[in-house]
Amino acid sequence: MLFFNELELAGLLLSIILLFNLKSVRILPMKSGKTFEILIYISILVILSDFSLALLDHYARGRYNSTVVFLDTMFYIAVGFYFFFVRIFCSSLAYEKMGKYFRPGIITYIPMLVYLSLVVLNLFTGIIFKVTQYGYQRSGYYDYIVFPYFAFEIILGTYKVYWSRKMMPRRLSYSIYASSFLTLFALFYQIYIDSRTLLISGGIAFALMVVYVAYIESDNDNEIKTGSYNAHGFKRYMTEQIQRGCHYRVYFIQVEGYNALLSMLSREKIDNILGLIGRQLEKRNMNSFYLHSGLFAVVETDERKFDECIKNINTVIDGLGNYNREQIDISFRILTVSDDCGIEYSGEMLTVVNDVMDARDYDRKMFETISTDDVKASKKRQKLRRAIYRSLKTGGVKVYYQPIYDNHSEQIRSAEALARIYDKEMGIIYPDSFIPLFEQDGKILKLGKIVFENVCRFIRDNDMEALGLDYIEVNLSPVQCMQPSLPEELIEIADRYRVDLSYINFEITETANLTTERLLKLMTMLIEKGASFSVDDFGTGYSNIIRVSNLPFRIIKMDKSILWDYFKNKDEMVPRIYEIMRKRGFAMVTEGVETNEMHNWLKTEAKCQYEQGYLYSKPIDEKDFVEYLKQYRKKPA
Repeated sequence: MLFFNELELAGLLLSIILLFNLKSVRILPMKSGKTFEILIYISILVILSDFSLALLDHYARGRYNSTVVFLDTMFYIAVGFYFFFVRIFCSSLAYEKMGKYFRPGIITYIPMLVYLSLVVLNLFTGIIFKVTQYGYQRSGYYDYIVFPYFAFEIILGTYKVYWSRKMMPRRLSYSIYASSFLTLFALFYQIYIDSRTLLISGGIAFALMVVYVAYIESDNDNEIKTGSYNAHGFKRYMTEQIQRGCHYRVYFIQVEGYNALLSMLSREKIDNILGLIGRQLEKRNMNSFYLHSGLFAVVETDERKFDECIKNINTVIDGLGNYNREQIDISFRILTVSDDCGIEYSGEMLTVVNDVMDARDYDRKMFETISTDDVKASKKRQKLRRAIYRSLKTGGVKVYYQPIYDNHSEQIRSAEALARIYDKEMGIIYPDSFIPLFEQDGKILKLGKIVFENVCRFIRDNDMEALGLDYIEVNLSPVQCMQPSLPEELIEIADRYRVDLSYINFEITETANLTTERLLKLMTMLIEKGASFSVDDFGTGYSNIIRVSNLPFRIIKMDKSILWDYFKNKDEMVPRIYEIMRKRGFAMVTEGVETNEMHNWLKTEAKCQYEQGYLYSKPIDEKDFVEYLKQYRKKPA
């Protein structure tokens, strides 16, 4: 008897240690974690009541019977609650791993309510146990009520873990299997083999310890450098909050110009700044998460604390407005997401916030709330993203051709190859929608190869001279041009299709990221193979006359905005630009030609050689383009 009392004492100490350790460890405040904490509290209550009963039975048998009955009843109620919460813990954990929220239905409570009713009824009937002058005694229905209920709750909870085993970390699931076996063994031994050995309480404590070790290590939700939770933890936590339908506010805090700061400071110094932010947020007991690239999230689910949370965040960022050691100003963007904006899952929330944060025309006020319109717009963008990425795999990229008219020969002499994406659901998707996305994630390299291969196949399969074409214009994006291997790849594709590169004129839009040296090397390798080059969108952005003159461009392509603005407000500078570029030996192409008035001015006044625009044709697919050329050549001069 003394040995097992010591075992109970060890179990009590172990439960208390587990409780203090759980309080000191930073774990996500999710349902499974809260339930596990409840299990520890109940285990302490069970051990204390069991230990008290053992002492009374040993030292005061036959006396204080009413006290013993009360303590026994409390013991059975506590143990019943314990095993009920074991099932709730296992079910919550299983659902969490599957990205769902466990919401107990009425049927979940029925076994426990029946059991508790019988325990309370025992006070009047003695169907489970009774206390006499000879001490505690089991009644006839004991074997049919107590162990079956305990075993039912354990087995059902364990089955939930087994049910989600594919999503459950193996170590965690095995620890639950082991703890379930340990608990059932302790129950069976004390109930059916030796009722005077106090194994139940000690078994419960040791079973909790087995699960605790694996549970704490099963999910790495902590971000080391900031001390906040990480992005994985954010998705898990917000999935639960959204699915349980609670009111929440999520405050997204973005370190503005994060990439620029990286270029100015070392990674170590940036991590120190992020760590300082994370520690300050944690210091104020906020559920903070570090997501990526200087983006934090603070989640508050208590409506009474929304204003206090904003106040705390302002205190943190005000204190970090100047990082004194480096004398660098740090500014922030802060957006708020509420539960009523129509967001359906955590991943969507991050997508919406990133879309808004990355918008070129970002002009939000601090703590401005994401609207339902923002969510709808983001969903539309996501639908677009899925469509255009799918197109790269399914052959949805199409090449259209827009004719280019030659004022000297008064014929269509070339065409620009333009990418279009066709999706069964969304129809034709235009470059303004997909080019920025492809440039952001590098898919522009694959798109460029697809377009160039299509153009090479077109040249191979058609008699260019019979069609009256001198060359096809192919766009090269700045991202493509920054790839050192681009010239070799283009030459390899042309050789594979047996296409002379003299039939290709590459269009390049200049940017600050493209150095003169890089461009010159790229252009030289392709010019040596017969290709020529145009400056695309001249008159906008980074291009200038001096830089263009220092590179071997053959053609200057005037952006349509130059022509359109000129016809709205006649500006003597525009004709002067045409004159300068012509004197420097460049051929000129003007985009956006839509009227005969524009054509006449370009031909007679600006003396522009080439024109491109809807006056001649919109971009058309390959089949229609070939037919267009045939019909155009039949027109009388």
